[in-house]
This record gives sequence, structure tokens and C-alpha cells, in this order.
Amino acid sequence: MRSARSQGAWLVLVAFIGASLVFFWPTLVFTPFSDDHSALWNSGVRGIPWRNGFFRPLSDATFRLGDLLWGTSVAGHRAFNLVVHGVNAFLLFAWMERWAVRGTALLSSGLFLLYPFHQESIVWLVGRESALGTSSVLLGLVILTSGPWNGLRAILLATTLMLGALCYESALLLVPMALLIAWSGVVQGWPTWRQLLVPLLLPALCYLALRMNSTGSLIGGYFKDLVLGDDGPSLTTLPKVLGRLFLPPEPDHEVQLVRGAFLLVLLTITAVMLRRIGPAMTRRSVVLHGLLLLIGCSVGSIAGVSTVTSESDRFLYLPSAFLCAMVALLIAAIRMPIARWVVIGLLGLTFLWQLRANHANWVAASRITRQSVDALPAVPAQGDLWLSGLPDSYRGAYIFRNGFPEAVSLAGGPGNRIIVVPDDLRMAEVLREGLMFRGELHRPRGTDLWYHWNGVSYDAIPVP
Repeated sequence: MRSARSQGAWLVLVAFIGASLVFFWPTLVFTPFSDDHSALWNSGVRGIPWRNGFFRPLSDATFRLGDLLWGTSVAGHRAFNLVVHGVNAFLLFAWMERWAVRGTALLSSGLFLLYPFHQESIVWLVGRESALGTSSVLLGLVILTSGPWNGLRAILLATTLMLGALCYESALLLVPMALLIAWSGVVQGWPTWRQLLVPLLLPALCYLALRMNSTGSLIGGYFKDLVLGDDGPSLTTLPKVLGRLFLPPEPDHEVQLVRGAFLLVLLTITAVMLRRIGPAMTRRSVVLHGLLLLIGCSVGSIAGVSTVTSESDRFLYLPSAFLCAMVALLIAAIRMPIARWVVIGLLGLTFLWQLRANHANWVAASRITRQSVDALPAVPAQGDLWLSGLPDSYRGAYIFRNGFPEAVSLAGGPGNRIIVVPDDLRMAEVLREGLMFRGELHRPRGTDLWYHWNGVSYDAIPVP
């Protein structure tokens, strides 16, 4: 019996990986985006252990491994992302089997697979970091609840947490999630919170010590700007994150407010109806997954999630897993089979529609990326090439916020002689004060060339 169940689990894993490849197959022809070029060139080709301002050595190591396997082929590196997404769908399935029948577990994972508002973690190569962090959290929860608690299971949990944190910081959310589950006592026989303190806190402290030793700071660089900067966390960020879990981005704020009000009414009705549907265990499961969702939203609440574009949707990847679990539990509680299948069908069609709409943004961003690299003027033999007006993003899909010199290097050009000028600077200011670019002060010289991207091609700008 156990052998048949294990064989069935492997078939489910293969099915989810296959489904991920099928639904995201069009993304394999996309170019790299923004930081992707830096990761492919620095972590992959040059073998630099990790990028400046970050400490995610295992995520960066995947680019080095990918370079050894298939070079700088974007399709190969993106296929890795698709496989990780399929594995995460399977881990959610394995987790949900603890709470519901197999059909409900399959539904939750199917919804997660098609969920349209976390595509940064799948399409953006660097976005794999958040997906790998989610893998650690889901695997840790599966280990936590897979059988009698013992020393081996404690070691596996601690190892999973440590490896996940070395991929992405959100893996540390496994600590409060596991303690919440243990404290809730929803299922008898699972470990107590006291039994979890050592296997959870020890790897977390070890990770923080490694990070401090490697970077000199716990929240330096990128994270310092997120937490302590002008756009740091506020009381409005959590509602935005929760709203974006349900709603697509919308540039018109009034339209988004109307959608938010409708969503609030719908969620209130659902909360009232929750008391009437299903057995007590189902209600407790929905509430517990709602609390896990809130914990998962903490990263997005700190970093901020855009309601205007799909930018920062990677912060929705982890909480979307628990959202899909909640939705699947609620759908399973619908007593009329016809109504249940109608809801499933409508959700599936809506997800596919939004998935296709989001893919269209990445298609456009890929086209612009390829065009701006292919049209690049020749770098002067004795000087540097200054570029201004490079496209930042397209409706949230990244283009060249970062990584243009590495994109040139990947194309076989002298990327080390490319100087990118921010949009808010003009030549007069650069000539007067110089430009600090990647830690060095640069000033235009007579042998340098300056070009401006006009959206289609490059216009030459005379350097005095």
C-alpha cells in the first residue's frame, strides 16, 4: 500500500512539473530581464559567489550550475524556474493532503500553478529566489507534519530552513508558521512549540551570523532601503498586499478603489458564511491557512507591492500558496456538485485570462530588451559609451532597471565600457559634477560617445 502511495506521489510530482512547463512554455523564448543579465554574467559566467547588497549564495549558485549545464541559454535557465514552480505546486499538494481529501489538495495546487499574480517568481530568472524560499517553507511544513516527531525529522526541518534562508530571506517565515501550527493544536500528535524551538531557532541564528560575517550587516544595502527608506513599511501596505492577492494591477486608482470595496464586501460575506459551511475541522483549517497567509504577506508589507503594475508580484508568491489552499477548502465545502464545478471552471478561466494578459507584458518587455541591445551603437575604440533613456520596465515587466552592461557582455561586447546615465540626470549636470556609476566617478571625455534611447533607436548626442 505504501509503495503504491509513493508511486502515486511521484506521478503527481511529474504531472505538476509537466503542467508548469506546458502553461509557461511561451516564456522560454523571452530574453533575460534587468538583474537577470547580471546574474547570468556574474554568478554564472564569472562565478562570483553572490551579488553586491544581497546574501543569497545558493540562489546565485543555481546560475553557476546552469552555466555549467547549458551555458547562458536563457531557455535552460528559465526552464529551471518552471520546474521549481511545478515542485512547489506538488509541495502544496503534499501539505494539503494533511487537511483535506486528495481532490481538494489537487485543486489547491492547480489553482496555485495557474495563479496569475506572482509571475515575477517564474518568468524573471532572478525571481527564482522567492520561489526557492517558498520551496523551503512548504517542504518544512510537510516535514513538520509527516509523522511522529523524532530527531531525524528535527534535523531535516533545520536543514531545510537553513538551505532555504541561503536562497531567500523569506524562508525564515517558516519559523513563525511552524510555531503557529504547533501552538494551534489543530491536529493531535504533531510536535509542540517547545520541541520546535531548537530545530527552528538554531539554523535561523546560524544564517544571521553567516550573513553578518559575509556582508557586515543584517539589513544593509537593499534591505536597509526597504525598511528604513522613505518608501518603507506603513499601515497602508498590508491592505495593499491583501488586495493585490485578489485583484490585478490597475493604473486608475479610482477603479482600483471600487474593486477593493467590492472585494471587501465579498470577503465579509464569505467570513459570515464560513460559520455555516462544512465541519468544524474545515473552518479551523481555513482560519489557520488565513493566519499563514498573513504571515506570508509580511515580506510584501515591508517591501511594498504595487497596485498599479505587476512590479513586486514576487512578494505574493508565498502567500498565494495559502490563498489557493483557502479557496480550495471553501470550494470543497460547497454542497452542490454542479455549483462547485461552475466555480472551479470560472476560476480556472479567469486565471488563464489574467495569466495570458500578464504574459503579454513580458512579451513586450522581451521585444524591447532585444531591440535595445541589437541596436546598440559601436563602442568607441579609445573611449566609453554613455547611454541615457534606457527603458526601465513595461507595465511592471522589467527591462533595464539594471544589468545593461552585462547584457552587452553576454552579447559578446565590451560591457565594461558602458556607462548608463539615470533618467533624472542631464549632460550638463554630468559634465559639471561627473557620474558615480558602480562605485566609480566618471566624467565624459573627448573620446567618449553619448547616445539617447528614443524608444526605437539611439540618437547621438554631441559630447562637448
